[in-house]
Amino acid sequence: MSEVTRIVYAGQLVAAHDQPAVSGGAVAIGGELIHDIGTLDELSAKYPGAQKIGGSQFLLIPGLINAHTHGKGLSDFQRGALDNTLETWRFDTYDKFIPLPTYEDVAYSAAKLLKSGVTGTMHNMLLADTAGFEKKYEDLLNAYRDAGMRVLFCPAISNNNPYVYGENDRIFGELSKNSQSILSTAGSAGALTAKNYVRVVRDLHSQYQGSMSRIGFGPVAPQWCTEDLLLEIRHAADSLGILIHTHALQTIFQKIYALKFFGKSMIEYMNDLGLLGPSVVIGHCVYPTESDVDLLARTDTGVTHHASCNLRVRNGIAPAFHMLQSGVRIGIGIDSKGINDDEDFIQEMKLCYLLQRIASLELDSPYLGSRQVLQMGTEIGAGLIGYQNQLGRLEPGRYADMVLLDYNEMCRPFVDPSQDPIDILLYRGKSSHVHTVVVNGQVVVESGRLLTLNEEAIGSRLAYAASRPRTATEKGKVQAMDELKAQVIRYYQSWPTEVDFDPFFIVNSRIDGLKQQ
Repeated sequence: MSEVTRIVYAGQLVAAHDQPAVSGGAVAIGGELIHDIGTLDELSAKYPGAQKIGGSQFLLIPGLINAHTHGKGLSDFQRGALDNTLETWRFDTYDKFIPLPTYEDVAYSAAKLLKSGVTGTMHNMLLADTAGFEKKYEDLLNAYRDAGMRVLFCPAISNNNPYVYGENDRIFGELSKNSQSILSTAGSAGALTAKNYVRVVRDLHSQYQGSMSRIGFGPVAPQWCTEDLLLEIRHAADSLGILIHTHALQTIFQKIYALKFFGKSMIEYMNDLGLLGPSVVIGHCVYPTESDVDLLARTDTGVTHHASCNLRVRNGIAPAFHMLQSGVRIGIGIDSKGINDDEDFIQEMKLCYLLQRIASLELDSPYLGSRQVLQMGTEIGAGLIGYQNQLGRLEPGRYADMVLLDYNEMCRPFVDPSQDPIDILLYRGKSSHVHTVVVNGQVVVESGRLLTLNEEAIGSRLAYAASRPRTATEKGKVQAMDELKAQVIRYYQSWPTEVDFDPFFIVNSRIDGLKQQ
């Protein structure tokens, strides 16, 4: 192990979700790894020549892990899409947006995440136009490299159900001739397709797999990929030993689709394809059945919870606490759609914490605790992005990724000292309390300022790109999307009447409900 060159210390150190707060705790760093952990006095005596970073006013925790995102420097709202139901909102986004330069878009997102204490992320890259994807992927990975942030990159792919879950030919046939012409325009030569997708991911893996970047597969969702493609991805992922990140059961319509067209739940369908297991991670999972949850736990399939996104696109509230209690590995993903539109991961943890504390029918019933949320946002998340036993805890031999937060400011003017620092973080913390971020042993954020990129210049270039007028072709695409959206609303109109509901949560009641004695 490398010689210790740096000691990071704080008034309060929480080395992991299951470790007590240590007063005056410190971490010794040698190269890119944690070398030792103890009190500041102990480590100062053992490593007298090491540089010291920190102070008694700070809280020191492991680097946070954003286990699912799409790397958007400018949010969908900033680019003109108002949040609404997923099945219609999606037609207000990628196909309407004015294209942005990939490097700047991803770098700006990485900057915001780093400044909120995130040291590692999963990026599922969705492309409206996959022509020239090689350059876009290179720019994406270079943006994370330059920012100094770890990434699991899972290029997205879809080749099925482009408009609705099911009867796409009928939907297309009911569109105007002009919209049909726009939507049937042939793709550009050299685009990413289902035929070349696995080869492309294999090439990325051979070129970029390393300590700072990992490569995985990113089929967008089972309903948006053919069985043949999913099986090919499963086989290739097994041969390479890499992860598969996907989305499933994000909405009630996705749940109904599987029941109507497959005759089984979406999770059962995935299991029958061999698409569950330790190397698979499912985003959202808002509508699992109890038997689905048991199946996810038995197969050790990962799940990512996106509290803000699920609210913004009107999905619902995922039963994250129920899944965690059942033994499902569940992490947290901000999904490029945080509650404040600013990639504040600490606020995302807080929202996850609060949403899982809604009413029950008994007093002092079990609920999601702050230490469990920290586990979701650190150690579990680390495994979900390919860094099992390498990140998520401040322990010797793990990568030196950690965050110093201004604990004094968080507690101002007073918090009873009996309160757990992690409770305080989730009740009162936000990204503005992040002071220092260390990734791979290097300081990338200092005094709340990003050291690796020029945020202001990157933001200016993004604004310039996003503000240009739309071309005539782009205006035509907007009109076609609006017409398509109206057709989609009619298509799904009766679907929710075809299933019964028995929610995991009690939210309210529209009747008096008093039973006769």
